[in-house]
Amino acid sequence: MATKTYTMLAPKELCEYLEAYGKLQNAIREDLKSRLLSGDKAANLVKEFQPKYNINKRQINSIRIEVEGAIASAKECRERHIKIIESQIKSAKEYIKSQEKRIADYRKAKSSKKYKASHVKDACSIRAKQRGGSTLLQDAKFGIHQKKRRVYLLENKLKHIKNSPFVVTIGGNTDNFTLTGSKDETNGNQISQLSPDGILKIRVPAALKAKFGKYVTASGVKFPYGQENINYAINNSAVSFRFYRKKQRWYIAVYVNIQDVPIQSNNRWQFGCIGVDLNPSVIGWAYVDAYGNLKDKGQFKLNLHSRSTNQIEAILTDIAVQLALIAESFEVPLVLENLDFCAKKNQLREKGKRYARMLSGFAYAKWQEIIERRCSNRGVELIKVNPAYSSLIGMTKFMRQYGLSSDTAAAMALARRAMFFSESVPLRNAYLNSVDRRYDGLFDARKHVWAHWNILSQKLKSLGIRRHEFYRTGINSPLVVMLSDLVSAKSDSKPKGTSRTRRKSSAVIVS
Repeated sequence: MATKTYTMLAPKELCEYLEAYGKLQNAIREDLKSRLLSGDKAANLVKEFQPKYNINKRQINSIRIEVEGAIASAKECRERHIKIIESQIKSAKEYIKSQEKRIADYRKAKSSKKYKASHVKDACSIRAKQRGGSTLLQDAKFGIHQKKRRVYLLENKLKHIKNSPFVVTIGGNTDNFTLTGSKDETNGNQISQLSPDGILKIRVPAALKAKFGKYVTASGVKFPYGQENINYAINNSAVSFRFYRKKQRWYIAVYVNIQDVPIQSNNRWQFGCIGVDLNPSVIGWAYVDAYGNLKDKGQFKLNLHSRSTNQIEAILTDIAVQLALIAESFEVPLVLENLDFCAKKNQLREKGKRYARMLSGFAYAKWQEIIERRCSNRGVELIKVNPAYSSLIGMTKFMRQYGLSSDTAAAMALARRAMFFSESVPLRNAYLNSVDRRYDGLFDARKHVWAHWNILSQKLKSLGIRRHEFYRTGINSPLVVMLSDLVSAKSDSKPKGTSRTRRKSSAVIVS
């Protein structure tokens, strides 16, 4: 079941009690936190704190759950911070190693005939003169110097973090506290109970009974949104309350488990599915039927550059709503690529300004959260698949065949992968030996098909093939020329255990 949060302004008759309980709860929370960090067991502390602070077991357990959550979160953040710094050090050292190799190759090639082909030149280019007259060689040396300084600072920072004592900070102090509920309690919470009529009754701890009595009540607690979900949770699941003060005003936030919307999407094996490919500037989608054929397609343009967090969320939400409506109209699931850019974002300093700007604005985690929420609200099934070689498969197989853009072609490849269609490399049958039924040209039949795509990907990168060239056909197509050159190069050498006379020549078949 999904969890939702609804917020409203707290009634004025609760403000005095909320301020008093916030001070008491903060003292208990800080004491409990220090004792848990020192190694004391939570069960023993619960028994000890009840008479010490004159509160009941349910109230101290609510504070314990909040403190244990804060400690677990701090540990996870600390481990993630250490991991990020270690990856940044590794990326910087790899950059230093690559630049030192370039300088070494330059010095070696300077006295040879290949001097002009060296990557690092000592002659000032026009671009170099405009920024101060430094040469590319000088820039490379200065870049190494700066990276070594950064590695030194990061290593000292990492050492400091590992040697520093573990610290947990619970923000808000007396301005916020949580009353955790449970499913087996009346109205989902024993401490704070909200009735469907809008009456909120809070149980006062014994330490404050002399001033506020046994209970503090308030009427008219009706949330402007989600009241029906709150009423459902009151009778069926846990209801937790968080009280917090913002700009001298107290607010109530209620956390409830909402009922899942039944999946409305039909079986993908019978009706197909819609693949969605996310890119920094465009989101492409493609509807594929049960036989793997393209039925419909579309694009949503993105402009997330120099946008605030709220603006990015609003843009992605609008697109997610439209995609959910499209999937709902076709009654088929949505297919997304399962990506993680944490490792790549740790290498932004070594990838250049343009790549760093693109990747920083690539709000994939926020996109995943939004699309999951919208699909869940509308009963649309969401499927995640491995995105390996999806862009290459789309450009190589479907872009020219259906006249698609690269993003919609990749979305089609993702949709077909969700239905377990295997994507073989085009023209692979052109190099199949008809005698022993084995690949004697570009690919090895014993390997997985992704190994074939990896060979093709590496070759295309080395040749610098542009995307628009995938539309070309005939014997002059870059794919055909590349494959022919690669097979002819392999056929010049004699394989082990064979003779040249027994080898069968391969004919190139252009599809």
